[in-house]
Amino acid sequence: MLHEHEAVRFVIAIVDGKPTIHGECDLDSAMAIESLAAFDMQPLEIDLSGVTFFDSLAVRAFLRVRRRNPHMIIINPSDCVLKALELVGVSFLTTSESVD
Repeated sequence: MLHEHEAVRFVIAIVDGKPTIHGECDLDSAMAIESLAAFDMQPLEIDLSGVTFFDSLAVRAFLRVRRRNPHMIIINPSDCVLKALELVGVSFLTTSESVD
């Protein structure tokens, strides 16, 4: 499965059985990110090591995924992902802690 959005600004691919995102996570990619909630994996590990930009809309999209699939975990967050999650106080998305 490969989802490309506006050339190669954003790509979701399945690598080693895990959804993997490369590129920019922003308004343009939020709907595609939210579609990951449909994956019925436990845990649903999403690799963000290739993310180069991550804004508040991406944070919101991942919070929505986590609410719909409480087994979602962000793995290998790039520096920009980790900084954004820490800045808004939701770094728990990189663990298996539940959403309040």
